[in-house]
Amino acid sequence: FLEKVDLGYRFSHDRVQEAAYNMLNSQDRAKRHLKYGLALCMRATLDDNNGMIFTAVGQVNRTGPEIIYSAEEKSLISASNFRAGRKAMGLSDFGSALKFFERGIDFLHNDHWDDDYEFSLEIFDCAAKCAYAIGDHEKLKLLSNQILVSARSFEGKLNVLCYTIN
Repeated sequence: FLEKVDLGYRFSHDRVQEAAYNMLNSQDRAKRHLKYGLALCMRATLDDNNGMIFTAVGQVNRTGPEIIYSAEEKSLISASNFRAGRKAMGLSDFGSALKFFERGIDFLHNDHWDDDYEFSLEIFDCAAKCAYAIGDHEKLKLLSNQILVSARSFEGKLNVLCYTIN
């Protein structure tokens, strides 16, 4: 079932790999995706390899914030989703960008507006911009309300006010 290749092993067939994967319970699968995704996130951050960031967050996003207890890991995942979202915006893929931003928001800790105000404002603002770009008015309203309630200044609210007025 396994073949030796250089310093490692690989499955002899895709179906064998799929069967082995399906034997894992959902918690173990999530932990493996998290471990693999975090390693890729760190690598993508160190190498500034923007293409790898999509693969990294794709793996991490198969898990949920409920299985991650480390504040450092949550911050890394949130920041990586933000980077992937910005990259997707640069490619004019606003739907994917919105999903990355929303997932990044999911990994923020409860006091993020107090502890990391600038990042919180930026990720929510980018998500609102994407919701506006794809015409998702319901998400735009939810994101805008969060910014309007939590922004500390008029300048922090200005972008979202422009989106909602249009």
